[in-house]
Amino acid sequence: MKKIQYINILKESFSITWENKFLWFFGFLIFIGSFGGNFKMNDGDSVDQQRIVEFVQNNLRLVAFLAVAFVIVALILFLLRTLAFAGIIKSANDINLYKQLSVVAILKESKKYFWRLFFLSIVIFVVLISIMLVLGVPVVYLFTLKANVLAFIALFLAIAIILPLLILASYLHHYASLRIISADEKLKISLESAYALFIKNIKESLIMSLVMFITRLLLLIVIVSGCLFVAIIFSPVGLIAYLIFAKTGIIVIAIIAALICGAFLMVVFSWYEAFLQTTWLFFFKQIAFEKDNELKTVEELAEMEVKIPNPEVV
Repeated sequence: MKKIQYINILKESFSITWENKFLWFFGFLIFIGSFGGNFKMNDGDSVDQQRIVEFVQNNLRLVAFLAVAFVIVALILFLLRTLAFAGIIKSANDINLYKQLSVVAILKESKKYFWRLFFLSIVIFVVLISIMLVLGVPVVYLFTLKANVLAFIALFLAIAIILPLLILASYLHHYASLRIISADEKLKISLESAYALFIKNIKESLIMSLVMFITRLLLLIVIVSGCLFVAIIFSPVGLIAYLIFAKTGIIVIAIIAALICGAFLMVVFSWYEAFLQTTWLFFFKQIAFEKDNELKTVEELAEMEVKIPNPEVV
């Protein structure tokens, strides 16, 4: 029975990311790169929507320019996030070597993985969307026919199928990405390896996700505590500034406090992104190492069978 050293993985990841702060820069790139896919527009009332439509109609060139700029910025953020992810994995996988290199050199080396990681994301996204469409069309059709009972049954079945697939896709994407970077595998081979690895380590993978969820809760506690500490420190200072300089004083103090909190959050998130990816790498190496050992054992047994002479021949 396999035994994953979760605590040791966390300790080793913390040690490496704390002692090698150049990894925080990659974490920072991943952090800001995560905003590339998180732009959302809140649903407003009909009046706001009408104003938006009128603005678009009256400013077509400006809207087109902003749309192009948005796409370019999103692509740049995705590029930075992908290169930084590859940079962390390469560095943490052989920290003694890569800590001697510059960040620019590591990013340049990471470029060779970009297209494989990009197409990996595209393949998984297209497959998921296709499955959702196949499962969703019958549900919509049944609702249009007013067959509500059958429609809700079909909807329940669709959700029951999609949720496990989303979990599977998440692990496949992560494990395949690690195979591409750490083993320099091709896209198809990395997906096959990732699937075999996840199927054999479902329980361990889910436990690891739970462990990382706990670390996120601890991170939240650290962030809230840090911001409260800044607020406690600057509250009396802000009061004094207000008594002396009125609104101007408290505004200046509030800006300074906000900048300190922002810098604190940036540092914490940058470190945590590096810690997160490093932890998953070390966990992946543990479960992949066992699989590689099994393959080597099978190959060695096969070679022994070939070398053993047939008694009849002797």
